[in-house]
Order: sequence, then C-alpha cells, then structure tokens
Amino acid sequence: MKKHSHDMTLRLYEPFMIVLLRVLDAILGPLLLYLIGFSLRLMPPYMWEAALVLFCLILITMNYVGIYRSWRFSSIHRELSSIMLACATVYFILLFILYFFSISKWYSRTLLLCWMVSWPIVLSLERILLRVVLRNLRKNGKNIKTAIIVGANPVGKRLAGLIRENPWSGTNMLGFFDDNMGPGNGFKMLGRLEQIESFISSHHVDTVYLALPMKEQSKVNDVLKRLKDTMVSVFLIPDFFYIDLMIGGYLTYFENMPVIALRESPLIGFNGLIKRFFDIVFSLLALILLSPLFLVIAIVIHFTSDGPVIFRQWRYGLNGQPIQVYKFRTMTVCEDGYFFCQAQKHDARITKFGAFLRNNSLDELPQLFNVLQGSMSLIGPRPHPAAMNEQYRKLLPGYMLRHKVKPGITGLAQLHGYRGETDTIHKIRKRLEYDLEYIRTWSLWNDIVILVQTIVTGAWRTNAY
Repeated sequence: MKKHSHDMTLRLYEPFMIVLLRVLDAILGPLLLYLIGFSLRLMPPYMWEAALVLFCLILITMNYVGIYRSWRFSSIHRELSSIMLACATVYFILLFILYFFSISKWYSRTLLLCWMVSWPIVLSLERILLRVVLRNLRKNGKNIKTAIIVGANPVGKRLAGLIRENPWSGTNMLGFFDDNMGPGNGFKMLGRLEQIESFISSHHVDTVYLALPMKEQSKVNDVLKRLKDTMVSVFLIPDFFYIDLMIGGYLTYFENMPVIALRESPLIGFNGLIKRFFDIVFSLLALILLSPLFLVIAIVIHFTSDGPVIFRQWRYGLNGQPIQVYKFRTMTVCEDGYFFCQAQKHDARITKFGAFLRNNSLDELPQLFNVLQGSMSLIGPRPHPAAMNEQYRKLLPGYMLRHKVKPGITGLAQLHGYRGETDTIHKIRKRLEYDLEYIRTWSLWNDIVILVQTIVTGAWRTNAY
C-alpha cells in the first residue's frame, strides 16, 4: 500500500513540477528585464504592460518549442540546446513585435542586449541546479522509476547497459522478460512474456521498454494487449534504431499514419531557418572584420605568382548537387574535376606564399562568400573534390549521407584532427563517422561550440598543408 501511494505521488509530482517550471520561466524573463533596466537606469515606459506581454509570449512560445518534457534520459547538453533554441524563438518574435508596432524606440538597445545575453544564462543555471537537486534526490532513493525490458536481445541489453551507466536518469531496471531465457547482461531474467501482467501488478512497474525484433511483431502486439489494463508507460525500441547508417529517427505523420524518418536532414523547417540566420550573421560579420586581410592576401597573390587570385573548384553540396567553392589560389595550377590530385606535404605545385596560406588555412577564407550566398555553411562536413567523392562513395557505405546537410568551412571531424590529406581509408572512414555524428546530433548550440573550439584550439591549422 505504501509503494502504491508513492507511485501515485510520483505521477502527480512530475506534471506539477513541469507546470511550476513553465510559470517560473515566464516570470524570470520580465523580472530579469526589470532588474537590468532598474540597475542601468534604462527603465522604459509602459514597463508593466511590456512585462505582461513578455510573460505571455514566453509562456506560449517556450511550451510550443517543446522544452517542457521529461529530460530524464537526455543529457544536460541536449536540454540546454533546446533552451537556446526556445530563447532564439522568443527573441525573433519579440523583435518582430517591436518593429511592427514601431515601439522599438522606447527600449534601449543596451537594455535589450543585456537581457538577451543574460536570460538564457539564467535559464541554463536554473536547469543545471534542478538537475543537481534531482540527482541528489535519486541517489537517496527518491524520484525513482522502476522499469523492465521486454526482449533480452542485443538491443535490449544495450539499453540496459545505458541505464546502468547513467544512474542520474533515476531508473531502477528490474530485469528482462523474454521467452528465450538466456543470460541477462548482469540483470535478472524475470520470466516469460505471459508473466508480464502479473509481475507489473505485484511490483508496481512504472515503465516497460519493448525491445523485441521487428520480425516478432506478433509478440509486440501480444504484450501490448496484456498491458492494456495497466497504467505503465510503454516505450518501443525498434532494432533499426541501431543501424549505423541511420541519421534520422524522428517520428512524423502522413495524415494519421505515423512515419519514422531514418535518413532525413535535421535542418528542415525551423531548424534550417535558425542555422541559415546564424550563417548569415556570422559570415557577414567575419567578412567585414577580415576585409583588410582579404585585400592584403589578394595583392600578394597577384604580385608573387601568375594566375587568378581566387580559385574555383567544383565540389558536392547539399543533396549531392554541384557547387563552386571559392579559395585563394595557392598553387601554380588550377586543377579540378575528375583528374584532381590531392595536395601533399612539400607539394611542388604549391607557391611559397601559398604554403603560408595553407598552413594557416587562410586560403579557405573566401568560402565565407559561399556561406553568405547559401551554398555552404559555417559548420558542416567539409566539401570534397568531385574526384574524391566518386572514389570514396564506392568504398564506404553511407558516404553520400554526409551531403544531407550543407558542407561547412569547419566541422566535427576537423575538430578531432581529421582534416587535410586523406591518404588512408582509415582517415576518410573516421571523417565520415564524425560527419554522420554531427548530422545525427545537430543543434545550434553544437554549431556554436564547434566554431568556438575551432578558433580557440587552432584546429584550423591541424594537418593543413
């Protein structure tokens, strides 16, 4: 009876906490704006009316973006990425309101900038604090959910291992149910499928994970029928979610029919709009700041070697479409197409000034124009010459999946040292692995982190020759 009472408290506790968090976030926004305005003596007119509008805007928008859900099995990194996206959405709508109603003159740019920088930081600190509190509660045996896994196969065992390796999720994994009573990967084998219903009733299980193979659809249906009169949460873990060449995995709908995207770009809809905005702002800013450097490099190339200042090379872009990538010319030749010879150390074709440019990756600066015009992105898989693409697409399964997003000036592979010459199949395979990982886990926050780490660590100079 005590256990049942605890389960009921748990079921009521989480929805209440989510509602409380929504209200708290909506209050923090206008409260922070007021405090900043008061401290800077930049209090705008109609402050209370503005606070009410901002409260409603945050309350509606942030719920729509989807940050108020259970993050029990997600890392803090993913949750903070969602918060950054939600804040960006609020900013976009707020700036539109200020412009549309011609009231932007009432609000100091300093005030708005300080608020727009500090608000996501405050929300992030709030979430980190909440995680620390929940983690301590779960260490003391509170806010714990009990779970079982149906299917003692590799997929189920991998899930069990992840739960065991991440105790912060607050999940007590009791064991497996399967008709094939094999070893349970360190967890108990609790019984056969026909015994699930009685076990759930006697042990007050909160969650059931169905990890049965797709070919055993009849067993999945049978388990669901057995659970129809219980209140457990049921999650399906299809075995195709562990296919190496899957870059999607999200659920969408064709009318009322659920469809799972296994190979789809994450940069569709709002995500694509946010990334494009990020690319335009930062590429334009970089072009303005680096324009004197562009001029100096162009003059030196012109007077130290014969040929054009800018070298254009055909490469594969989004969805494998050909694009022309711009670079400062660093060689005495302008090779392109299917007879391209990759640059090597001490390559005789490289000019003296070209070697300096390549060692510091300054030859790639004109790709900022590619980013501005939309054929490339700041962050993404590096574009390979057409000849390399045709060679490696035949050797590596899934190689062309890297073209589900725009190519980038830098990316996750380059951050891990896989840039420059790819003289072994191992190097190009590792580059592909990091490219696909980037696509699977894309977020605006990831792009910002990769860009900052590339600059701070000097990753643009690794293997550059």
